[in-house]
Amino acid sequence: MQIIFQDPFASLNPRMSIGRIIGEPLRVHRVGTAKEQEERVKELMQVVGIPEEYSHRYPHQFSGGQRQRVGIARALALNPELIVCDEPVSALDVSIQAQILNLLHDLQSKFDLTYLFITHDLGVVRYIGTRVCVMYLGKICEVSDTASLFEAPRHPYTHFLLSSTPKPDPTLRKAEKDLLGGEVPSPIDPPPGCRFHRRCPYAQDICKTEEPLLQGDVTRKVACHFPL
Repeated sequence: MQIIFQDPFASLNPRMSIGRIIGEPLRVHRVGTAKEQEERVKELMQVVGIPEEYSHRYPHQFSGGQRQRVGIARALALNPELIVCDEPVSALDVSIQAQILNLLHDLQSKFDLTYLFITHDLGVVRYIGTRVCVMYLGKICEVSDTASLFEAPRHPYTHFLLSSTPKPDPTLRKAEKDLLGGEVPSPIDPPPGCRFHRRCPYAQDICKTEEPLLQGDVTRKVACHFPL
């Protein structure tokens, strides 16, 4: 396993060149000789689209998107099977986000990777996810394949989440949306029963006292007493 961090500015050591940053996992785990490690770093830089002559430069000399490419190269160094992507594009400009997402998509196919992709951006979810797990206050609401979730959400929270997403079609921007009211409860002291019941228009008495179990089949599960 490896991880790609959310903040490309804070996740790289400012006192190390990017060549040393990318090669650090190889040194820590004593993979190969110094010469082999150097060649592996060059290979990884090429894979993520950074010219190898930049290996002696420092993080402050790169843009946010380039720094995230360095973070991705570092995560690939030990040939992981699983990469945790912790909001890897949320700190980047929208145009750069698309480049990094395309890179992650290509790398997934090339190296047969599995991503655990954490994000609040539903557009990103739709583009990169094959299965989606929706959470509210630390609890799983719904698990589904991406297409089914976006076409027919079954948990009320998922429905409101999708409804609140801006639509790219300008003719739909004035259309009425199902917007969620109420305040988000404290995650330190969550309400009893279903954690969503105080904001849910479909809640009944059982929702206030009994926490719903995550139920369903292999393809789809929902934690709701009254799923849509």
